[in-house]
Amino acid sequence: MHHHHSHARPADGSATWHSEDGLHIDLRGQTGPFDSLLGTLDGGEVDGAVIGHFDREPIDLYAELEERGWTHEAVDQHCGGDCEGGFMLRMVRWGR
Repeated sequence: MHHHHSHARPADGSATWHSEDGLHIDLRGQTGPFDSLLGTLDGGEVDGAVIGHFDREPIDLYAELEERGWTHEAVDQHCGGDCEGGFMLRMVRWGR
């Protein structure tokens, strides 16, 4: 039986969606800086974790996150070869 996993992008093609583990932001295929992600984090409306979906590890992002007081950790994708690929990063604001 195949369980539909909540990490999947919603059918409407939206780049952000909520699931039980936090707010997901899909940045795959996006060129340039992480402005949309950082704008969301700076917006102050995020309650809990943010999970970013990237084409590859967003090393340039880490200093930006640390400057803003966000922790970050790679998400281990337990999906048995069913993954869309890319890199998932879980970000949580300090002191929450």
